[in-house]
Amino acid sequence: MELQKDIAHFQRKGDSLCLEGMDERALVCYNRAIKRNPKDCFVYFYKSTILNRMGKNKEALVNVDQAICLDPNCSIYYFSKGQILREMGRNGEAVECYDKSISLNPDFVDAHYFKGEVLREMGKKEELVGCFDEIIRLSCLHPNHYYQWAFSEKGRALMEMGQNKEAIDCFDTAISLFPHNTTLYNDKSKILNKMGRSEEAIGCCDKAISFDPNNALAYFNKGTSLQQMDKYEEAVECYDKTINLDPYCADTYFEKVKALKLMGKYIEAADCYEKATSLNLDHKDALGNQSVILNKMAAK
Repeated sequence: MELQKDIAHFQRKGDSLCLEGMDERALVCYNRAIKRNPKDCFVYFYKSTILNRMGKNKEALVNVDQAICLDPNCSIYYFSKGQILREMGRNGEAVECYDKSISLNPDFVDAHYFKGEVLREMGKKEELVGCFDEIIRLSCLHPNHYYQWAFSEKGRALMEMGQNKEAIDCFDTAISLFPHNTTLYNDKSKILNKMGRSEEAIGCCDKAISFDPNNALAYFNKGTSLQQMDKYEEAVECYDKTINLDPYCADTYFEKVKALKLMGKYIEAADCYEKATSLNLDHKDALGNQSVILNKMAAK
């Protein structure tokens, strides 16, 4: 009985020190609790979370594995191991841990969320969409803060897979839930522009700008839509606004170069090109733009 009280004392003290951010002292307490009862899975788990927070990933992994060994049916232990493995860059193993966590607790939305994060890093778009669908299903049952994220990220994944109509449906749902989120309007505008629906894309950009007049990406997207409609002067005006807000984005200068060339303003295009290449020497369009501009100028 006295031993159990002693163990509980060290564990409570460790928990308190952990909450106060005194990790080293908390570890001392957890180590004492483990010494008195090496079969206590919770203490190994708490110790692993502190070690992970301290950047000691390998030691954290050893302790969470010990917790799993003592209780192989606890969902949170596998989730925690997945988090550690993800930080170590071992994404494939992290997904396996999230899957195990989900198999033990199918409604564990955090496990679905971080599995989605890892799948996105791995470029597994089809699996990613399935992960978002599960988060959406769970959000309908138990509202949570991942709901909007699931629709918007699913929309981005579908867009990258070329499923534009389905992507727009996702963004529309997300916008209906969060109508002031400028990122959603910007993403939707990109898809609409790809589909040749430039006027609708401009409407999305204008909506984003109405909520955030300093949204550089919205002006950039609007410029590309206007350029697609052969409205080059208006496009250049949008690129200039983008540059004022974000003067270090090479893509804006390159798009402006294209518009200026089409307007026959080759000297301005050449100056803009120089600025673009100073920001990004490896841009795909760099050599092509330079040769066309110089040839046109030489012909005058």
